[in-house]
Amino acid sequence: MEMQKTVLLVEDDKSFRESVRKILEKEGLRVLESSSGEEGIEMLKSDRAIDLVLLDLYLGGISGMEFLEKTRELERPPVIMVTAFGDWGIYVDAVGKGALDCVPKPVKKHDLVGMIQKVFEEKKCA
Repeated sequence: MEMQKTVLLVEDDKSFRESVRKILEKEGLRVLESSSGEEGIEMLKSDRAIDLVLLDLYLGGISGMEFLEKTRELERPPVIMVTAFGDWGIYVDAVGKGALDCVPKPVKKHDLVGMIQKVFEEKKCA
């Protein structure tokens, strides 16, 4: 039997965080929520069962880019960056700092779920 996958959702917008959590839980995923990058880093350090991080680019406190830099040395799970700013430069910078991919806001359910399923399939094959 396959273990339930865990997603750490780092997002400062409470309503967006709640809507994404509901989508992910309907897909059978366990969701841990963080409203700041600092809290997300602490959660990542303390919970080794996290399989994926969904990370907002612009957070209160440290940014998503700073989160990527500060967690580079950890055995970090794959990170998908979520941003309302569809700038190609941001995408390139995020991937260069270790993000697997970027998803634009507003997030389309089927795009997000498809991307997450692809990540988990690739991890299974690795």
